[in-house]
Amino acid sequence: MIEDNRILKTEKPRIQELDLLKALAIIAMIICHCVEVLGEHRIGYENEFLYFFGFYVLGDYVAVAHAFMFAMGVAIIWTGKDNPGHLIKRGIRLYIMAFVLNFFRYGIYAIIDGLIEGQFHEDTVYALVVQDIFHFAGLALIFTGFLKYLKLKDMTILAIAVVMSAIGGPLAFVFDKSPVLNYLLGHLIVTTERESCFALLNWYVFVAFGMLFARLLEKSEDQDTFYRRLLCVAGPIAAVYIILTCIFGSHFLSKNGWYYAASFPESVGLLSIDFSLMAAFHFLLGETDAPRLTVFFGMGRNLTKIYIIHWCILGFVDSIFCYLLEIVFPYWFMYLFGIVLVVLSSWIAVKWKRRLATQG
Repeated sequence: MIEDNRILKTEKPRIQELDLLKALAIIAMIICHCVEVLGEHRIGYENEFLYFFGFYVLGDYVAVAHAFMFAMGVAIIWTGKDNPGHLIKRGIRLYIMAFVLNFFRYGIYAIIDGLIEGQFHEDTVYALVVQDIFHFAGLALIFTGFLKYLKLKDMTILAIAVVMSAIGGPLAFVFDKSPVLNYLLGHLIVTTERESCFALLNWYVFVAFGMLFARLLEKSEDQDTFYRRLLCVAGPIAAVYIILTCIFGSHFLSKNGWYYAASFPESVGLLSIDFSLMAAFHFLLGETDAPRLTVFFGMGRNLTKIYIIHWCILGFVDSIFCYLLEIVFPYWFMYLFGIVLVVLSSWIAVKWKRRLATQG
C-alpha cells in the first residue's frame, strides 16, 4: 500500500512534509514575533542574546517567511489552481486582507489613542499601511497570474525571478525619498527598513522556486530518490551557508545584513535550509506514524488563519500592556507567551475552520 505522503497516479494527496515545514515555521515565527515586539521595549535589547536568538535565529533562519513563500509557490502548482484569473482575484483579496489585518493588529489602537489625545501621531499612518507579508503574497499571486496569462513555463518564470532577485539585491536602500514614495516603491524594491519589507524583486524568487519544486515532485516516480538527491545538493549548501553566517554575521550576503533585502545568493542559502528540512521531514514521515503528527499537519493547513489570529492577540498585548501600561516583560515571559500563543492561535484556527465548514 502506498503511504499517504506518496504521490498517487489518480490523485494528489497533501505534501505532508510541506505541512511539517510550515508548522515549524509557524512555531518559530510566533515566538520570534513575541520576542521582537515585546523585546523592543527593553533598553539595550539589541545586544541581548535572547533577543538575538528569538529575532535572528528563529525569525530568519529556521524557516519562516521564506518557507511560507516557498510553500505558496508549491501550492499554486500542486493544487492545480494556477488559472490566471483565479490567481489575480486571490491576490487582490489577500492584498486587501493585509490592510484589514493592519487595522486590527495595531491601527485600531493607534486611532483610539489619537481620538483620546485629540491628535494623531505619525505612527498612526504607519500602523495602518505598514508592509506585511500579506501585501507581498497578494502582489506575488497577481504577478504570477499575469505571467500565467502570458503562458510562460515554470522554468521561464524562475529565470525571471532570478533576474528580479539579482536586480533587487543591489538596489536595496538606493531609493530613499519621501515616506509616501518609500512605501509605494517599497512594494517593488527595498527603500528603507521602516517603509519596505517584502519587496517583490527580492522575494518573488522563493515563490518561483516553490513552483518549480512542485513540478519536479509531481513528475517524480520515486520520492525517496527525489529527496535523497535534493538533500545531497541542498545539505552541503546549507551547511556552508550556516558556517559562513557564523563567521561573517547574519545575512552577510544581503545589503546592510538585512533579512528583507535578500540578495540572490542569500536566497539560495535560505532555500537550501528549506530544501534540507523538507527532505528530513520526508524521511521522518517514513519512520513515524502519521497520526502522531496530526496536530502539526493541522497547523500547516491553517497557516493563514493562525497568522491573522496570533498578530491580533500580540498586537493587543503590545498596545495595552507595553505601550499603555508601560510594562517591560522579561525574556522568560516572552518565550513562554510565544509557546502559549502558538497553542492558542492553532486552537482558535481549528474552531474558526469548523465554524466556516458548518456555515458553508
